[in-house]
Amino acid sequence: MWAIRMFLTIIFLIVAIAFFIYNANERVDVNILHTRYLDVPLMVVLLISFGAGMIASFLLAVTYFFRISSESSANKRLIKRLEAEITSLRNRQIDQIDSV
Repeated sequence: MWAIRMFLTIIFLIVAIAFFIYNANERVDVNILHTRYLDVPLMVVLLISFGAGMIASFLLAVTYFFRISSESSANKRLIKRLEAEITSLRNRQIDQIDSV
């Protein structure tokens, strides 16, 4: 599995580098909210966009990790409580069970 992941990463990097080299001299205008940036190199726009996407993905992953971690600890507490209940039911005497 790691070989496939490494192969895809190398292919992605080759395509990205080729794209950057091909568009090295391109300049674009960028409109963000009410601010306009004129004659910005395309590579700068792409790198900033990529970085912003990485930061957003990281923040989403961290919140997902904390949510899953919280659910996991809640499930562990529930399992311990249920195991204690099962143990107490196993340790009851038969006459106590009939009277219930």
